[in-house]
Amino acid sequence: MLLRLQSVKVEKNHKLDKDEKLDPVNDLRFRELLILLRKISHSVDLHSKYLNKRFGLTGPQLILLKELADGEMTVSELATRISLSQGTVTEIIHRLEIKELVIKRRSVRDKRRVLITLSEKCKDLLALAPPPLQEKFTNTFSQIDEWEQLMILSAMNRIVDMMSADSADAPDVSSTVANQVQISP
Repeated sequence: MLLRLQSVKVEKNHKLDKDEKLDPVNDLRFRELLILLRKISHSVDLHSKYLNKRFGLTGPQLILLKELADGEMTVSELATRISLSQGTVTEIIHRLEIKELVIKRRSVRDKRRVLITLSEKCKDLLALAPPPLQEKFTNTFSQIDEWEQLMILSAMNRIVDMMSADSADAPDVSSTVANQVQISP
């Protein structure tokens, strides 16, 4: 369901009052946006259910394990690399530890640091596991033109900002992405 986009002039900082209604064009756009966000969420949920049924892992667990395939790291390092809060990563690690997929050990240099690494059982599982949905998306995403990639990134960052996501759960990676992307003249 794609709607014909119309340009509507709206005051930049205008906020709707409780009783004020959206104009029909914006109302249709908001509905379409909500449907698209639901489709994204549904797609992520379906893949996570498949992973859980087939491999006993959720999408976030698989992403975390694939990140650990690069080598051992702390909870803080993991949280930063996969854009989740430390509390969420700690909970995921706890569940993976019960499944004997990760091993926690104290650093030899600094006993306060706890390092997380993959178990042999996990390495065997990862060899069989499909890529996380994000990785499949990345393969397709890499095939589109650079201008379209940047447009999608910009739109997604704007949506996150507008939805006021908590910075601990969804850190601002726009500067990281911008530093990694080099636009061709």
